[in-house]
Amino acid sequence: MTTAIVAERDLSLATMDRLAAALREALARGDAIQLDLTHVAAPDLALLQLVEAARRQASRDGVDVALAAPAGAGLARALERAAFIKGFDATDHDFWFHGDPPR
Repeated sequence: MTTAIVAERDLSLATMDRLAAALREALARGDAIQLDLTHVAAPDLALLQLVEAARRQASRDGVDVALAAPAGAGLARALERAAFIKGFDATDHDFWFHGDPPR
């Protein structure tokens, strides 16, 4: 089973908590996760850390996690500012950008 999780446009402490809870629940069920971050207006380090933590947990548990769409410009800028891209391997690049170079 695949669980689709859509992040809210305006992330705040409350909405980030709901996103984290949804990810935890899907991981606990062992569901594959399709995460939609396309509507997030201002992605920040907290979002990146949450997604990376979910990816690591999913990897340990043998659960698939994928982005519904490649990272857009705002998300790519957040990844660059946080120095994530610099350390990306092929798997990270495929996850965040679906194999396409960041724009």
